[in-house]
Amino acid sequence: MAEAMMFLLDEMVRREASDLHLTAGAPSFLRVAGRLQPMSSVSSAELAAWLDARGDVCARLREARTGMDFAFTHAGRRLRGNAYLARGAVALTLRLLPARIPSLTEIGAPPGFCSLAQVRHGLILVTGRVGSGKTTSLASLLMALTAAAAASERRGLHVITLEDPIEYLCESAGSLIHQRELGRDFLSFPEALRSALREDPDVLLVTELRDVAAVRAALAAAEAGMLVLSTLHARTAAEAVQRLSDFFPAEERAAARAALAAAVTAIAAQRLVAGTAGRQAVFEVLLRTPAICRMIHDGEERQIPSAMLAGRREGMTTFAAEGRRLLQAGKLTRCGYEELMEGMQDGGVYLSGASP
Repeated sequence: MAEAMMFLLDEMVRREASDLHLTAGAPSFLRVAGRLQPMSSVSSAELAAWLDARGDVCARLREARTGMDFAFTHAGRRLRGNAYLARGAVALTLRLLPARIPSLTEIGAPPGFCSLAQVRHGLILVTGRVGSGKTTSLASLLMALTAAAAASERRGLHVITLEDPIEYLCESAGSLIHQRELGRDFLSFPEALRSALREDPDVLLVTELRDVAAVRAALAAAEAGMLVLSTLHARTAAEAVQRLSDFFPAEERAAARAALAAAVTAIAAQRLVAGTAGRQAVFEVLLRTPAICRMIHDGEERQIPSAMLAGRREGMTTFAAEGRRLLQAGKLTRCGYEELMEGMQDGGVYLSGASP
């Protein structure tokens, strides 16, 4: 490996930087505690050689003209990479994953989210912006599910994951976990989901629902009695419901909402903001209740935040309520709380920030 790349990767691990940004021949940047810090540069030849050692990434990148995802291990740590072109030059972003899969308590999950470790059927979504920690939360929930099954039911679970790429290497005593990677083990998420229905899984984990075909397949798996875990790019739980519905053509949305109302068990949205001890994860949690099911079925997403506020006893919480709790507990800075609340009164279904 090129010395410049080795140095930057070592520094990334040593400083626990969340991200490393590289562009061939330009200064590199580490993101530490949310702030970019300039570093040394890597030459075009060094960067190309390093990438091509990971499966001819540069050649595939120039041919496809789209970002290429991959994952690898360095100094005992897993990293996720995305290579892309910028003004014709190869660029790269690396994300450092935690040294191990943290527990739900360690990621700061509220009780309503932790309770999902007991769920065995339906669709559970973790939503949020890029870089908000969705993959880590999903992995934490998966490990909690297998641990709960072993402890309370004295049985293992057959878990199939469909990932792009495989980020965490999952192991759980007593459970059988098959991790499959897009491009290496399967060619498309919808096809792999349909195939998985014939492979006797208890749990299906899909890294992201990207299109209507994947959503259809996930709903079919949940309807068949499996537990489906996935992520979605949506800012809040209410917005996630709307996004799922919007995947479908207008003439199918009524039927799609009915299917969603029958399948959705929980939606957890999360954000990373400034905490008193670094970046702090803040969650809002929507759980299945008769009122929530009716709102999903009838397309009344704007009413969901109010129902979440009313459902505190069931374990539901909103960003505003959870942010205020963390602020009062001294885990969130005032700046972090304001960052969390920014944009929550924009008039859309993002109104889950109503005062608790």
